[in-house]
Amino acid sequence: MPACAGELVVLDIGHSTADAGAVSPDGRVSECLFWYRYVGEIKREIEAAGHRCVVCNRGYAPKKEPLATLAKEAGVVQLNKPDKGGVRYPSKHFPDRIGAGMVSADYGIERKPACMIFLHLNSVGNGWQKGHIPGLVIYNRRHGQALGECLRHAFETELYDTRTGGMPQGGKGCRAITRFRKEETAAGWLNALDDAGIPAAVTEAIYVSDRAHVDYISTPVGARRAAHAVARGILTWLSTR
Repeated sequence: MPACAGELVVLDIGHSTADAGAVSPDGRVSECLFWYRYVGEIKREIEAAGHRCVVCNRGYAPKKEPLATLAKEAGVVQLNKPDKGGVRYPSKHFPDRIGAGMVSADYGIERKPACMIFLHLNSVGNGWQKGHIPGLVIYNRRHGQALGECLRHAFETELYDTRTGGMPQGGKGCRAITRFRKEETAAGWLNALDDAGIPAAVTEAIYVSDRAHVDYISTPVGARRAAHAVARGILTWLSTR
């Protein structure tokens, strides 16, 4: 049993079924739908280690299968505010913090977790990119650095290591960076959680504009390995903080 057994982790599935986020050029992978399919893998691993885990999403419950069943199995809390079109609004707890999807950060603040992770995929442009670029983990600046570094390390060792069957990354690694001033982007959520004293991070380590990445996470084995990397980063942070 880990040293911090019983801690609460909140996972947020990025975007919503109304506005699914980044989509690969061939349509095989979309940001929101990918995490609806595999967030249960992360939750089960966290709970198996003795912790509690809650999953939320800013939008409405999926109606199509298998996502509808998978959402129910993962116990996704639907916040029913998809804010399609990038509408930005203030946090109800910290009104000077503004961003799209702020309802998710507010939900996290109300649950008072040990940490909150926003599950996203990344993209560059509308077509396939040429060559790999570094993956990112973005963390809130006062409370999230150690969490961000644990997630970064987990992506490097659990997902990017091709020697053990990991995802091709072309020699490019993963960076952990902080974001603060750009309120119109993910920083709005992160700043609100920072004000509440909650470590938070956004996963942007896999690119749907990278054909090799899409090929990899389009297989159940690759997708589950991506989910495992997120879980491993969270569990490492919980056991060492």
